[in-house]
Amino acid sequence: AVVSTQSGHYGRGEEPPGFGDSSSNYDDVRNFYGWWQSYCTRKSYVWLDGLYDIREADGRRILRAMEKENKKVIDEAKKEFNEHVRLLVNHIRKKDPRCAAYREKQKQAEEERQAAEERRRKEQRKKRAEEIEQLAEQGQEMLELQNQQIDELLNEFSDSEEEDDGFYCPLCKKRFKSSKMMKQHEKSKKHMERLAALREEFADELKDSGVVLEEEEDAARLHVPNPGGGKRKKKKVPTATLR
Repeated sequence: AVVSTQSGHYGRGEEPPGFGDSSSNYDDVRNFYGWWQSYCTRKSYVWLDGLYDIREADGRRILRAMEKENKKVIDEAKKEFNEHVRLLVNHIRKKDPRCAAYREKQKQAEEERQAAEERRRKEQRKKRAEEIEQLAEQGQEMLELQNQQIDELLNEFSDSEEEDDGFYCPLCKKRFKSSKMMKQHEKSKKHMERLAALREEFADELKDSGVVLEEEEDAARLHVPNPGGGKRKKKKVPTATLR
């Protein structure tokens, strides 16, 4: 009360907010402490103006120097007083049960927010894992379908029915008079290139669906030469392993 009657807020002289009581709204409590934490005294501190007696100044330059030094002393005293008031206000605010209750409420709200955020992240991870599992199942189904189609084509190439007086290759649309010629044709460069192109067509369809087969494994299944060039051992894979 003594401070408020002798001082004002930034020199405007308005009355400070009331302290309130235990039932006061926290907005009023916050306004009270906010006003005092930005407190600035209106005291003139003229009693400190006697550091230098300006009446004894010898000339205008000496007078200005004295006034400047006197002002420094006054400003420093005002600053020290303001700091004392603000330290007192901060100490009271820390001990105020209304502020302690508000801080506890804010702490609980933050903990609830973090818990809700953690639950949301867990749900997102679970949902993402389910989506990945579903995509993997779909990819496996597509892979099995492709393997089935490849098996049917391989069976068609190896067991194609004999037409007229020879054997027929439906991929190259050619007829051969003997099985030996047919087997030699199946090892030819053009036949292998067309078979590889057919395989790439199936791979592109799977790629659009999000499924990619390893190049070496597929090449071995289709008996296609290594795409990277060079020689490698031919690996016979039973048709049943493609399913």
